[in-house]
This record gives sequence, structure tokens and C-alpha cells, in this order.
Amino acid sequence: MLDPALEIEDQTNTVSLAVALAEYAARFTIDNPGAMETARHCLIDALGGGFDALREPECAAHLAPLVPGAMMPGGSRVPGTSLELDPAQAAFCTALMLCRSASHGHWQTLSSGRAADSLGALLAVSDYQGRKAIMEGKPPPKVRDVLTAMIKTLEIQGVLGPDQATIRLARVAVTTVVTARLGGALGQIVTALSYACIDGGLPTEAEEQQEIGRRDWARADAMSRAVRHACQAMTAACSYLTPLDLKAVDLAGKLLGAKPWAPKKSFGTAIIDELADTCAPREAGQLTAKFHTSVDRYFPGRQAERIKSLFATPERLDDLPVNELLAALVINGAR
Repeated sequence: MLDPALEIEDQTNTVSLAVALAEYAARFTIDNPGAMETARHCLIDALGGGFDALREPECAAHLAPLVPGAMMPGGSRVPGTSLELDPAQAAFCTALMLCRSASHGHWQTLSSGRAADSLGALLAVSDYQGRKAIMEGKPPPKVRDVLTAMIKTLEIQGVLGPDQATIRLARVAVTTVVTARLGGALGQIVTALSYACIDGGLPTEAEEQQEIGRRDWARADAMSRAVRHACQAMTAACSYLTPLDLKAVDLAGKLLGAKPWAPKKSFGTAIIDELADTCAPREAGQLTAKFHTSVDRYFPGRQAERIKSLFATPERLDDLPVNELLAALVINGAR
């Protein structure tokens, strides 16, 4: 099998940018306690806002299987509901509730991308992976894996679009990271992100400005598409890039703004670090209090106490399997 990195040595930097994204998503290790702490705050804030959004009939009405009644027992669960869906539709439903309230506060909103955007897809895919791993006798992904993945999606959005938070960048970032989380080879990750770049299913930036009322839906749809692109790339017969693939990736790089003479961009944890620098320590306490209020308002008493205990200490939360977290957030009989 060919190594994609060897195939692109003589290509333009538009292709090199796509490969750099794939390498970052698959191979970069997050070893930054401050970044993980900030990511944890983003998760808490997003879930708290999501539980509040579920109390809105307008939001709750959109949370359902794509085909009425087409549930998927053993699939991905949607927090605060009893839904078990395929990962792509679960990503849509989860992202919709999280994005619903993601337009306020430092923790969920960045000039370079929203933390809440990626969590819908990451939680859905990780829950499915975890449930499948348990059935196969393998270790499930943990919450720390979701936090690491979220840091990477923010970094990709921030480096590619430092002054904008577009739906296209969110879709590309999440597609890239989700494919890596699914175990994709470098070629498969690059293929998936090229799918996300040339996907014509979302409005242009100009249209986005005119579709403010539909933006939550559009961002949730982008997360669902990201999961589909990742899964499609994972089913490819080859994990290396063909000449036709390279043409598609070259186009994807150009859509991302790469130039043949531009240096290859580097990725780390700068974006999540920037977010941490803008948030005072006292805001973390306010965030926890707000989360507790949202949980108490939405869940029955005993279940609410159980959820709050899971988030009580960073070590316990980080080491918690994602499937166990989602199981604790299920409400039987609720939509």
C-alpha cells in the first residue's frame, strides 16, 4: 500500500495543506492541561445550554429520526432524550440542541469557530464507537478523547479562517477529525476532507448572512454531513490517493484558501489557548453553577444528582467512557 505522504511530495501546497490537516487530526498529541481544562468547560457549557434548548418546543420538534419511527437500537444516543439513531442523524439532533444556545459567552463562541459545533458529531460518533466496543470486548473511547477531538476541530477552523466562523470550515474540520477518530488512514482522512470541501449542500458565506433564522439548522446539518463524509471515506477500497483523488484534494485545498507558494500551515493548540486567555477563572465557577441549574431544571432529582456527580471532578469526567456519559443523560420516554 502506498503512503499518501510520499505521493504528494511533488504536489502544490494546496494538496500539502490537506495532508497537513490529516496528519494533525490523526497523529498530533494534545499534552496541554490548560487546553483540556478549557475544552472541559466548553463541553459543560454546551450541554447546559443544550438542556435549556430542549425545553423549547421549536427545538424539540426537530429532534427525531430522519425517517419517522426509524430508530436504531444500540446506535448513538441524543442527550436529554430517549432517541437512539444512526450516528449521522444523531449528530444532527445533538448539534441542533447544542448550537441552539451557542451564540453567547466566551466558552461556546470563538471568532475562529464554535466549540458547540463539533460536539454534536463527536459525541454521536464516540457513543456509537463505545457501545460497539463494549459488545466486542474492547475499551471504549473516553470523554478525554472527545475533548481532544474538539480541541483539534477548533484549531483547524482557527488556522484556516482566523477571522471567520463559517459553516464550511466547521464541516471540513469535523469531517477531518471524525475520520481520524474512526481509525481512517491518512489517505482516507484526506479523501473525506475533500468531500467536505466540495460538498455543495450548504449556503455560501453571502447566503449565510441572509439565512440567520436557519443557521442553527444549517450548522447541525453540516455536522451530520461531516459524519456521512467520514463514513463514506472509510468504506473506500483503498487508503491511498489515486491521481483522481489528488485532483479533488487540490481543488479542496484551493477552496480552503491555500496558494502554491504559501508555506505549510502548522497546527497545535493555539485556538483553545486563546479562548482560555479570554476567560477569567471566576467564569468557570459561574459556568458550573449555570450547568447545575440547567440539569436540575431538566432532569428528575435523582438523575440530576447523578449527572452532577459525573462532572464533579476533572479526573472522573475525563476517564469516563463516553457511552456511560450518554447513558446517564438519557430520559426514558422523552423525545
